[in-house]
Parts: sequence; structure tokens; C-alpha cells
Amino acid sequence: MDSEKTVTVTETALKAFCRAMFAKVGVPGDEVGLIVDNLVEADLRNVASHGVVRLPIYIQRIKDGGSNPAPKPKIIRQTRTTAVLDGDNGMGQIVGIRAMEIAIEKASDGDCAFVSVCNSNHYGAASHYAEMAAKADMIGLSFTIGGINHMTPWGGAEAILGNNPFAFAFPTRDGFPVVLDMACSVAARGKIIVAAKDGTPIPADWASGPDGAPTTDPVEALKGFVLPVGGPKGYALTLGIGLLSTMLSGAYFGSEVTHMYEQTATKQNVGHLFGVLPIAAFEDLDHYYARMSKAVADIQGTRKAPVVDRIFLPGEREHRALVERRENGIPLNAAVFDELNEIGVEYGLSLPRAA
Repeated sequence: MDSEKTVTVTETALKAFCRAMFAKVGVPGDEVGLIVDNLVEADLRNVASHGVVRLPIYIQRIKDGGSNPAPKPKIIRQTRTTAVLDGDNGMGQIVGIRAMEIAIEKASDGDCAFVSVCNSNHYGAASHYAEMAAKADMIGLSFTIGGINHMTPWGGAEAILGNNPFAFAFPTRDGFPVVLDMACSVAARGKIIVAAKDGTPIPADWASGPDGAPTTDPVEALKGFVLPVGGPKGYALTLGIGLLSTMLSGAYFGSEVTHMYEQTATKQNVGHLFGVLPIAAFEDLDHYYARMSKAVADIQGTRKAPVVDRIFLPGEREHRALVERRENGIPLNAAVFDELNEIGVEYGLSLPRAA
């Protein structure tokens, strides 16, 4: 990230600012931290597309009545190993964490468990929830439908799909879990939002403009469509993730989906699906962890291409960024920093630069 276009802030200051902001719009004190930890952790991990760049739209949706700041999620259907959770139109982080807690609780006796969710909202980084399971000696799965239709079916000319992110987390005893967290588009829309704020071009394979032609202009890209990773395979993947996230709970899909940024007073009925695989139900824990350590060593010990210094595991770069930024501060996009402070003026809040 270009240092001339960033402002460094501390984790402590950024969390305090975000907590105060959400408190000002009615999010209860015991739940503010759930949202803020999710957002700031994304910036700590250098995943700016799901970090505090999202705070302005979250605040706007709460102010306009599109999201409920103080939800009371409730189970509306369940078996011993499954549940459907109605999120009461709450912030996706609050609802998602509750849903994964239910899944982990149901799996505590050794059975696999899945929890589907309706009446939620954008839930931030998918990995946050999968990693909750990893901390409990379980493999975690997290799926969600996007809050905007901005992808066409393969061969189509109309957006009817989101980029529908998902995550898997495999616990290890090697310092960090192996985590796959990806959207089904070449790049998350949040990355295009960051580029638009920064005024920098995007790669030509990220998105097309409203005319369907590839574009490097992020502003035009936000008017058009994101492109699926792997062409028709990415389209099929985003369709599958979207169906998993919605068809088991009654959450909105396809033409039912509204626009997170443009229809801020409208409930979105976003859907998620969370799953956990308790390792001890399949394998002795020590044996699993020993095999995972060997798998990690096998991958990282592979002969490297001439220009490669290190082979990274999924989630490793993010873990390294988190460790470094906790010590040295978080470099925020300067336009995002300014926008946060502009919004803060209304509430008598300001985000300071790191000393």
C-alpha cells in the first residue's frame, strides 16, 4: 500500500472510534464489540475490503431503518444437530456469531452440526466465523449470499447473483489455522470500493462496466458487474454457495435481493449457512494435528520456483499481517480515514492518527 495514500492508526484507537460510533446509533454495549472486532480484524489482516471501509454503510443502514441495531435472534426450527436462526434483521456479525455458537454447541457431543440463517445482513469476513470453530478443535465452514446482485449468470447480461463468499478453517498447532476465505468473483467488490476511494485503477479481469466490457476504472466497475473466478466454473460456484446460503432458511435469493448501498431503508433478509465438523468424531485429535503439521511441512517444503522465497498457506499472509499491524499500527486508506472522520463529526467523534 502506497504510504503517501495511507494514514496509520492504532488498533486501540480504531476500535474505540468504531465502538463509540455504533453505540451512538443504538447498538447495545455487549454487542458492539462483536461487530467492531470483526471489522478491525479484517484491517489487521490486510483485508481492507471487509474492514472499516464498511462502517459508513453499516451506520447509514441502521440510521435509515434497513438494519436493526438491537436484534433478538431466535431459533425457529431445529433438530439435535441443525437449526434455523431468524436474525431479526440484525447486523450480520451479531447474527453470524450467534449462529456459529449454536453450531459449535450442538457439535460438542461429537456430531456434525449446521445452522442456516435468515433475516440477517452483511456479515463481514467469512473467515471470522470459520475460525471460531477451529478454536474449538473443529473444522469450520461459513457461507453467505452477497448483499448486492453484481454478477451475471455465465452468458447473461443482467446481474442476478452476488459474489457469495465462503470460508473453511482447519485448525493446526503450527501458530495459525489453514483458512480459505474467498468470494466467487476474481476480486471482492469491497476491493473495488477501496480502489475507487483511492483513485487507483483495477486489473482488467476484476470487473466489467455497465456496457459489459472489461474496465480498469473502479468507478465504472461499481456501475457494472464483477467477473467470476474461473469463468463458468466461478459462476457455478457462486450459484451453489448462494443456494446453500438461502434455500434452507427462506433468505432472499436472485431477484429478491435488494441493494445494500442504494436501498438503505429496506430489510435485506440476507442468508448464511454455518457448519462444524468436530475432529474427534472422525480422528484422534493428536493424530489429526500431527498429520496437519506434516501436511503443512509438505506444502511449505515443496521445491520453489526460481523467483519464489516462500510458499504460503491459505491464511498465512493474513496472520503475519495481523501480528505486524498489532505491533506497528494499521495503515488505512487515506480516503477511508477522512470519510470516517467526516462521519464522526456528526457524533462528536474523531479518529486520531498514530503517534
